[in-house]
Amino acid sequence: MTGDPGTGTLPGTGTVPGTESVPGPSTEGSVLLDIGGDRGALVVFTPAALDGAEIEIRPMGRDWDGTHTAVRRRELPAAEYFAGVFGSLLAGPYQLRLRGEVSDIFIELNVTGGEITEARWPAT
Repeated sequence: MTGDPGTGTLPGTGTVPGTESVPGPSTEGSVLLDIGGDRGALVVFTPAALDGAEIEIRPMGRDWDGTHTAVRRRELPAAEYFAGVFGSLLAGPYQLRLRGEVSDIFIELNVTGGEITEARWPAT
């Protein structure tokens, strides 16, 4: 199936394949996590300069496959944070990087089943 060559949209949908909408800031209680047993969640806190950037994740030793989450402003009663959230991951070791960049800046961490792992992105 091909789209409109002038706009790149899919026929009858008005959407462009491969694009994602950018939601606004999230608030308290607006993020769903699916954890328990061998599944955990990961919250990656970042500098504000990374708002809108995408963080890519892979299990240690595997190829990068594009699995990612966006860094968003998180408005909570006590403070404002910038973070990316992976709501459900199999327990185990992972690597993170900024999506689409070949860089020496990445994080290695371990996600534990039934828990929320927190990490801080290096300052940029």
